[in-house]
Amino acid sequence: AKEVVQSGRILNGLKVNPERYPFIVNIYFEDQFLCSGNIITPSHVLSLEYCFEIFVFQMSIYGGGTSPLSGGISIPVNKITIHPNFEYRYGRSDFDVAVISVPINTFQGMANMASIALQTSEVLPGSRCYVIGWGVSKIFGPIDLNGLHYGTMNIVSQSACSRSWASVNENVTSNMICAKYCFGVDICYGDLGGPLVCDGKLTGIIGYTEYGCTKNNPAVFTRIMAPSIRSFIRNETGI
Repeated sequence: AKEVVQSGRILNGLKVNPERYPFIVNIYFEDQFLCSGNIITPSHVLSLEYCFEIFVFQMSIYGGGTSPLSGGISIPVNKITIHPNFEYRYGRSDFDVAVISVPINTFQGMANMASIALQTSEVLPGSRCYVIGWGVSKIFGPIDLNGLHYGTMNIVSQSACSRSWASVNENVTSNMICAKYCFGVDICYGDLGGPLVCDGKLTGIIGYTEYGCTKNNPAVFTRIMAPSIRSFIRNETGI
């Protein structure tokens, strides 16, 4: 099978003001950037389990800043809960979602930190959505203070995405949603855990793309509306 990569930089995206997207935060192990996350309640962040396969303890969340490491605050992590059906596979995994709990109501009233609503309806193929990422060059690597980047992507049907990835022997399940680049935009190394936003709601969590970020196949995201994913989030957060 062709190698796939957990997805840095939003390729060919636009640099934007982080204050416009107060729900995105960064997750660290000590001083190493691991992944992005998304504030969904005053006490919870949503990301991917894949981020925590190696690093479980000494985690912190950084948010509210104008760059990945300045202007904001560091927040301790109380607990990380993963989907019970998650099974680790290099580069791509099903049921890939994690709820990160912080001290109660930590994000309430915090400057430049606020929740994003979860998607409540299916998003049709062809819908234009957006992704954002901090522009790091590689996962588990040093922060590249290049700013937050934004790009638009179009939703791809489940059947078309499955056919495309089947050509390299990868299985796209009903717990995943796919999107294809617009204007040369794609996800790449280090965007892992960031948001796919459609109609202002968190629709997916950035998962993986093809090795080299070649844009031959659609990018794959954890699908918020998948029944097993949505019920897990509800059980852990109450929303």
